[in-house]
Amino acid sequence: MEGKGPWPLRFYSHSFGARHFHTQRCQIIYNNNSFTRLTGDKPAGPPPVPNWQDDWSAHYGVVPSDHGGRTFPGPVELWWTSLDGVTHEATLDLDALFKERLILHSLAKDEIPEGWLAGCSRDPISPDILVEVNDRTVSIYMRALVATKEEQIPGNPHSKGRNDLMLAWTHTY
Repeated sequence: MEGKGPWPLRFYSHSFGARHFHTQRCQIIYNNNSFTRLTGDKPAGPPPVPNWQDDWSAHYGVVPSDHGGRTFPGPVELWWTSLDGVTHEATLDLDALFKERLILHSLAKDEIPEGWLAGCSRDPISPDILVEVNDRTVSIYMRALVATKEEQIPGNPHSKGRNDLMLAWTHTY
């Protein structure tokens, strides 16, 4: 789908991923798919390592043409039991949260190569939308690779891009 212009950066398709920690049980459903099918009925402990989010990415692609042109085919449905035994339920309306379809990033326009930016009007970025349930807190993040003019790791010409995990929303129940 063609974008309206290269700035601000926008998206129309996305990938989705979800994880849960510190729960007695958890079910995360998006687009009729369970993202806790193998782990939802089992207690979940802490994250495997402190910096686990550094490499967190989504693997379930969502293309608007598969859903009547809609960016989001529906809400994310959550049912979980926190460590204290309290049962929770939530519906996450991604369409309302990302109403303007803006890519969340920390770069200024002048830090991005003009040619790459112009290409985004023809082929918009497809970010990862990531949901985390951690005990009583639900967080929604976005991760999107955005090209940069400068190397992010000095001396590494393959590091001309940022793929930062950006917090979009969080709520403690």
